[in-house]
Amino acid sequence: MALENEPRIYIIYSGPFGEQLIDNFAVHGIGDKIVGLYEFEPEIIEEEHPSEPDVLKKIWDNPSKYVPKNLPIMECDLLIVLGIHPLLGDIIPSIAEKLNAKAVLYPLDDSDRIPEGLKTIKDDLEALGIPHEFPKPFCVMDESETEYINYIFKEVGVPKFNIKLDEDRQIIKEIEVVKDTPCGSAESVSKKLAYFSYSDMKALREKITTEHENEENENYCLASMDPLEPLMQEAGDILVESIYEACGFPTIGDHIIEQIKLEEGISIKDLTNLLAYELKACDAPRTIERKIDELVSEGKIIRNGSNLSIA
Repeated sequence: MALENEPRIYIIYSGPFGEQLIDNFAVHGIGDKIVGLYEFEPEIIEEEHPSEPDVLKKIWDNPSKYVPKNLPIMECDLLIVLGIHPLLGDIIPSIAEKLNAKAVLYPLDDSDRIPEGLKTIKDDLEALGIPHEFPKPFCVMDESETEYINYIFKEVGVPKFNIKLDEDRQIIKEIEVVKDTPCGSAESVSKKLAYFSYSDMKALREKITTEHENEENENYCLASMDPLEPLMQEAGDILVESIYEACGFPTIGDHIIEQIKLEEGISIKDLTNLLAYELKACDAPRTIERKIDELVSEGKIIRNGSNLSIA
């Protein structure tokens, strides 16, 4: 059901990640919907509870006790949480309740800032009847069943482009960003791709991924590069895929279907190793897993246990 009114948005944030996303929200017309901004740092809890040593480690036991006393209480429809310390995450359901939030959007772009008690946070929000989304990374998500959250993804999310090619010279002639990434990297990367050659697809991919994380750009990806959970690489894959799709180039989905046709009954593990590590079709193995899920849901391929076949 569509919203009758534009949502009132409250943002709790920390550090460069939060600041960059807030700035980019403003660029995309979301700024005037923000009714509250609160920079939430561990020092706030420590200063308010000076008699409690290691107070951050006690939050999980009684989160409502540690809602900051200086938090401006303003009712909102959507509470967005950006880049806060992981131990502060336990307080978010209590804050959402105080703000009378109708929904919570809590992206997980930094593996070091993912709350250990994430399941408990989700359970607490569920118990309060507050719909929630925890996209990982933020740009992996393009829509939600909750309209208050979906409002954000109408403006930013999985990037979308309109691209015109000069096929004679094999260059990108024009590139327009239809939907930016939440961090703004899609817009920054697009400015570096006009008149760039696609005759060498490896060089094109390297150009996109390099500019995606280029700190000299106005906006760049701030997701973490943890080798155990390479969220920046996955975000880069999402950007590459969106650009390739707009150009009409083969995407990960096309490669998956092609390999399954070549080897009916290929295992998910073998397919992932082939595309991610041998052919270098993407940088993050989870990109393959996510695309497999999409193709299965679309009815294009069939998952038989750990093996795949064409539908």
